[in-house]
Amino acid sequence: MIDLRADDDALFIYARRYAHLIPQASRQLMNRMSYEQKPLRAKPEDALKPEWAKSLPQKITDEQALDKCQGALMGLAVGDAIGTTLEFMPRDKARVDDMVGGGPFSLKPGEWTDDTSMALCLAETYIESHKCDITLFRQKLLNWYKNGTNSSNGVCFDIGNTTRYALEQFVLHGPTWMGNTSPETAGNAALIRHAPTAIFRRKSFIDGWRDAILQSEATHCAAESIDSCRFFNVMLHYILNGYSKSESFAPHLMGSTLRVLIINAGEYKEKHRDQIRSSGYVIDTLEAALWAVWHTDNFKDAILLAANLADDADSVAATAGQLAGALYGLSGIPQEWVNKIVDKDRILALAEKLFHLAPEEKD
Repeated sequence: MIDLRADDDALFIYARRYAHLIPQASRQLMNRMSYEQKPLRAKPEDALKPEWAKSLPQKITDEQALDKCQGALMGLAVGDAIGTTLEFMPRDKARVDDMVGGGPFSLKPGEWTDDTSMALCLAETYIESHKCDITLFRQKLLNWYKNGTNSSNGVCFDIGNTTRYALEQFVLHGPTWMGNTSPETAGNAALIRHAPTAIFRRKSFIDGWRDAILQSEATHCAAESIDSCRFFNVMLHYILNGYSKSESFAPHLMGSTLRVLIINAGEYKEKHRDQIRSSGYVIDTLEAALWAVWHTDNFKDAILLAANLADDADSVAATAGQLAGALYGLSGIPQEWVNKIVDKDRILALAEKLFHLAPEEKD
């Protein structure tokens, strides 16, 4: 195993052992890259979708699939509301065993933070436009930032610096602005809000892959932020279509940046708690969430394990909540937690709308 905070040169050498998880270039791409003169028109077999990008068939009933989709979005909100108690705190200074509120924003039990607010903005974007309309999404995020729309208490009390900067640049420069590309801006905001994309695009692997990029680029264009969302969507594509935990958490064939490649390989499964970081760096959040869900067998334990890592506890628990909520379904989330969540009925209704609006794959 290697520490994911190791320098890039060390990671590059180490990650060669996982080169088999990176797809080889298709024949069509190789033809394009060749200096030899060849017809521009590809052969039919060249245009076939590569095996790694093919969509999975749904293995469960629609009723079971809806339970998983509602679980993913509600799980996000529940994890967010539980984790906020320990947000920004050093690890093991305190412990949370229930949804009790408090934390740096003195929230009431069941109130959630920016993680859920952004997810609701993303859900509304899909429902209104039937696609990942970045401009509409940014407008909704801006309305939340300025006016508190989609907040649990009517005020935007928690927003990341990178997200704030992106929205301010959107106001200044309009929808063509694309930024926050520096590795130093690889925060977790796109990852923690991702569930609506996975639900809406559950029938299409490639459309989910594309939208994972788009929804991240609305605020976070750093390669690791985008790549973490793509990988996360692959996992949710498996889970929401009824595949087992072992199948969903197995290494997947996909192109990725070095740290996401190592996470995909599953090294987090062998790590101990003191080797897991829980900061707002997207790689830390992703690894911590996967670690918490992998090492538990039910929603409650996964969320408490994630939240008690502290630091960016709400984001880690919200990310774990998306996975665990999808894995165990809405029916697997403790009802007493669901009952406390602010706007719980609306959250479930949005998830159901996304489920029914999910389009069939076109290409």
